[in-house]
Amino acid sequence: MIYAGIIHFNNVPDKGHELSTSLESYTHKTPSIIRKKSLTLCYGKLSYLNDMDDVWESSTSVLMGRIFDKTHYCSFKKEDFKNLSLINKERILERLWGKYVYIYIDEQASQFKICIDPTGQLPLFYYFFPDGNILFSSDIELIFKILSRKTEYNWTYLNSYLLYGNSSAIQTPFQDIYEIPPGCCLKANQKEHKTEPYWDPLYSYKKSAPQDKDAVNILKTTLRPWVEPYKHICVSLSGGLDSSSLAYCLKEVKKEDQVLSAVNVFHASIKSSNELPYARKVCQETGINLTEVDMSDSLPFDPPHKKQLINLNKPFHGLLCLRELEVMFDQIPTNNSSIILSGHGSDHIFMRSFPAKALSDYILEKGLKGSRKPLKNITHFYRETLFSILKENAKSLSSYYFSGRLPKRHPKNSRELPPAWVKQESRQQSYPVFMHPIYEELPSKILPGKYKQLDAVYEGIASIHIEMNPINPLFYPFLYEPVVEFALSLPTYTLFDNGYDRYPLRKAVSDHFQTETVWRRDKGQTTGLFQKGIKKNLESILDICLDGKFAKQGLINKDELYKTIVLISNGDTKHMWYFMNIFSIEMFLRHWEEINFEQNRKL
Repeated sequence: MIYAGIIHFNNVPDKGHELSTSLESYTHKTPSIIRKKSLTLCYGKLSYLNDMDDVWESSTSVLMGRIFDKTHYCSFKKEDFKNLSLINKERILERLWGKYVYIYIDEQASQFKICIDPTGQLPLFYYFFPDGNILFSSDIELIFKILSRKTEYNWTYLNSYLLYGNSSAIQTPFQDIYEIPPGCCLKANQKEHKTEPYWDPLYSYKKSAPQDKDAVNILKTTLRPWVEPYKHICVSLSGGLDSSSLAYCLKEVKKEDQVLSAVNVFHASIKSSNELPYARKVCQETGINLTEVDMSDSLPFDPPHKKQLINLNKPFHGLLCLRELEVMFDQIPTNNSSIILSGHGSDHIFMRSFPAKALSDYILEKGLKGSRKPLKNITHFYRETLFSILKENAKSLSSYYFSGRLPKRHPKNSRELPPAWVKQESRQQSYPVFMHPIYEELPSKILPGKYKQLDAVYEGIASIHIEMNPINPLFYPFLYEPVVEFALSLPTYTLFDNGYDRYPLRKAVSDHFQTETVWRRDKGQTTGLFQKGIKKNLESILDICLDGKFAKQGLINKDELYKTIVLISNGDTKHMWYFMNIFSIEMFLRHWEEINFEQNRKL
């Protein structure tokens, strides 16, 4: 769904026609308009075949998106939503999950409350007028179009992205444009506004009720209502644990009249990136048709063939693989409603990397008795000495008891020191607490391993806020609220065993579907693929990175960055993460510079 709206606290001319006109060039059909007290909301769809979003209304609220009953795992009926109009916001949102923007009008307090679902699948960006009125939209490009204003960049955000990567922060890449982060509520009146979390990610862990479901139960009950309206269901099947788990579960939940298929994109010439044999094995076991796409002629950093329908709201690493994404989307049928699902996110919620700090969690909850087993599991996985693991846990226990925790984005918590080509000016302009507002609300005492798991969850959520193909976007079931809450309900020391990560998922899939395919130990690597792509596109990459906005702002050392890019192209992966960040930013800015050029030309 694509939308734009205005909240007005004083008498202003009706803006419905203006909003509708701005949306029409994208929707190709006349958008719908809702006028409710101080709210004017205009919405439409980019695809009337694949977009299953809807609108729910009560006397005091509007909800856009897709919502499901948390208790019965079925679609939420419009009549049921109307009956909730007298219940407070917190109670309403406890009853449902999904992809939504919820707008509540508090007429008595002359206040609006706007909430975003906990995984932020339907974003909301906003701009404050000087008189206190609020313009908001699903896409930043729409806001600039309605304002008839040239894009101005927010260099604090851009420098923070260079240093820290994806974030669900309130700031955006543009000046005076803000976002409501996932699981947060914006409370606004004419004079002031405040953003605060309403979803407690640790709630499921605090519950004392015994766990009565496993990973397969949760996945199936979450997938069933989500895919129910579609005629064709497609899995982006790498052959790894995450996408394979989706394939097994979807085979059981799909209806008889639905077609389930899978697509595997591989590079035959690069063995480390070719997991096709595993994808074939999964499809043989499930009877799912597999489309095999050899991408040997296309590599990361190859330019795309198609232009974006609507510009991106944020930079992200997917800008390195535009050609591959295009090819994958081309495999989706266009004659029926279709949905494509990705397994991305499982490694985030089920402990993307085994934190040695899980041992600290065990000791804090159960004491030293029995701690030998998790210690053995950790050392076995890391291939580290007992001394190094014990030393790290001693530090985390000391921090827990005496010094508290550092904010997630504190410079001391960075993955590594920034490379020499990141100038001091860039570091000074960054925002050290470039993070989701939940980190300001977490208790002062939190289990070290659970805190690490939360970091991974929010990094995963931040990574899916980009839709490269808004006509038929990717969906990420592992980052839906019920699945995330299930993963967070598990003690961190149960998330790995016998040298395997994501153990609860592997075991549940293996037991339920009687398969051994999920116990493979090897995993595909993209390092060689990226190295080959950099070599092939070295000239254009150097042009993008060395003659981009950061260089013109004097924020990077071009000679040092040149050395890094050449080293990476020859196999040295040091500072690869920072290089991916700068390339993503410069590609993002190039897209927006084209829009600025068009706007100036029209003016």
